[in-house]
Amino acid sequence: MDQYDPPQPSRDIYEITPSPPANANVGPTGNLLRPGMITGDSPDGIKVERVISGARSVASTSGTDASNASRLRGRFRRDISWGTKLHWFLPSAMVGLFILGLLGSLLHHWFYVSLDGRGADDQLIMVRFGTAFAFFTKAALVGSIVLAYRQRVWYTLRTKAITVKGIDNLFALTEDPTCFYSKDVAVKAKVATAMALATWIIPLAAVLSPGALTAQPIYVESEADCAIPTLNTSAQNDAIQQKPKHGVGGYDLIFFNTSEGPGKQQYFDDIGYTFTQASDLSFHLKNPQQVASPCKGYNCTWNVGFDAPWYECHERSVEDARNALENMSWIEPGNNTWAPRGIITLSAIFDGPEYDPIQPPYQNGSDNLQGYFVDEPTIRVGYLVDTGVPVVEGSIDSNNGRWKTVFEPHWLSCDLRKAFWNVTFNFTDEVQSATVRTSNKRRVFEPPKMGPGHSNYRENALYYAFGKLVRLRLINGHGFKDGYRDTMRYSAYHPLVNGTTRLAINDVKGGVEKLVTDLGLTLLSLPYLEIALDTNAPCEKWRYENRFHYSRQGLWIGYTLSVIATLMSMFIGMHSIYMNGVTSDTLFSKILVTTRNVTLDTLVRDHEGVCLGGDPFPEKLEKTKLMFGIIDQRDGVTHTAFGTPDETTGMLGSEEYRRLVNPGRGPEATSA
Repeated sequence: MDQYDPPQPSRDIYEITPSPPANANVGPTGNLLRPGMITGDSPDGIKVERVISGARSVASTSGTDASNASRLRGRFRRDISWGTKLHWFLPSAMVGLFILGLLGSLLHHWFYVSLDGRGADDQLIMVRFGTAFAFFTKAALVGSIVLAYRQRVWYTLRTKAITVKGIDNLFALTEDPTCFYSKDVAVKAKVATAMALATWIIPLAAVLSPGALTAQPIYVESEADCAIPTLNTSAQNDAIQQKPKHGVGGYDLIFFNTSEGPGKQQYFDDIGYTFTQASDLSFHLKNPQQVASPCKGYNCTWNVGFDAPWYECHERSVEDARNALENMSWIEPGNNTWAPRGIITLSAIFDGPEYDPIQPPYQNGSDNLQGYFVDEPTIRVGYLVDTGVPVVEGSIDSNNGRWKTVFEPHWLSCDLRKAFWNVTFNFTDEVQSATVRTSNKRRVFEPPKMGPGHSNYRENALYYAFGKLVRLRLINGHGFKDGYRDTMRYSAYHPLVNGTTRLAINDVKGGVEKLVTDLGLTLLSLPYLEIALDTNAPCEKWRYENRFHYSRQGLWIGYTLSVIATLMSMFIGMHSIYMNGVTSDTLFSKILVTTRNVTLDTLVRDHEGVCLGGDPFPEKLEKTKLMFGIIDQRDGVTHTAFGTPDETTGMLGSEEYRRLVNPGRGPEATSA
């Protein structure tokens, strides 16, 4: 025994007896094995002799080897001398990489869960983190498959005869996708090919999985207390004109004059400049001036309630309207009369005396009425409605062919009241809309008269000024309809006249109420009024925010398939290690020590440069089929190496922890 041989455990061995030298003229693809006699105990305890022939057949001199099971057991026992102890590193690395890949996918999932529903801030950084998790997972799973693939390659080479070109492709399949274009790869190494294909497909998860996190506009609701503007008209009773509530910046809606009588009482003088400007603004815009939004950056809705002026309108009967239009002074003398005899289609007037801003001098007596309110004028709106009924030719309604349909008279009566306004404000995209509902309508003015000493005098003056601004707007113009020209430019300026038909709008009552609400809501936009008030009220806020949205399906479809493919590959790799009896790799050193074969020397001898690794490789050699297994050389040395199918004996077995015994030794290497 060689002095460098390590101590060997006691085991069953076979005695390999070399025969005389074989014929030196054996060709590269011929039978290079010389027959050898192997003796040993059979599995059933009978002494047998076996001859390893060039066709890799095992002939037994005993009839007990007739069964296939016995021959298989004999082969396993023979393979014991060609194993090596399994090393822990590669299986551990295979499993460890799989665990890391699985952990990477879970971390990626948990990271996206933590972002789901949050504001989409630092999107680029978050996407980069997701991409890093994806590539880490991909690298770990692919690494596990590659380690398993290398074990499967050696299993395939031990069990299948594959051309040299096919072997090249197998060793490069995970690095070069063009190697899939090989018949040997597709036919003789199906499992290994599928594993290699997985290493190319799994990286798609690294590309697709970060897309599971997107930024989407999400409808977000919240509730809060908002500082909102409101009105308190009763505060006008306590206002001091010389000392405005907001200092020099305070605004007066009404002006007062000072009486010459005892106590120097102040009485209503006229409508203030601020009030006039607010009415001009709302009437011109045909909408209220917007208030400042209490929820900047959000859309919001809130309700607010307050007392404010209101005109309560009632529609009279058609008969009353006909009498009123014929007998009341709707139009100044000399102007055209109502259609069909004239061209007037709408007119507004008011009944009752107006408060005279030019007050008489103070009189010390019971008949002194300086600054007194003695009435509240009522608005009357007369108008015609087209019935669509054709007129009778020659009748008054036809007016000699000018009119084609019958007009029906209407009469609207409106009185000023103090009402409770319930307003629902809505701000959407910084645009205000409001819905007003009124209730608890009552009078502020107490007939027959109300003087400066009354506790509600100043508030009544405010209501009167409000009503007067509305009345002045309604009596400014008429509705006209000329049958021949059908155009009167003044019609377009009246808020109750349809600019196209020159007749009254469809909802005259609603038109009056809109004037009132537009002016009342405009007052809310003026923060420094004596009647202005800020209060807190619940408001519903909402908006569309860019928030992260995590699609679990988008992440886990790719990861699940990748994990399953890796798990299956790992099991296949473990099975290959078990069947091979050795852990190996496809590094150059592994190739170097598995190609020690005289047959290969003979194969490359006739092709210049091949033994030096020259390229391109000869086609004849590419098509030569080789197999990895046990080879008995003609010089008596027994090897494990790549060889032709005829000279190679397979060496798969299920024995555990086997190691190579005296590799490359002659027949004297028969003892452990």
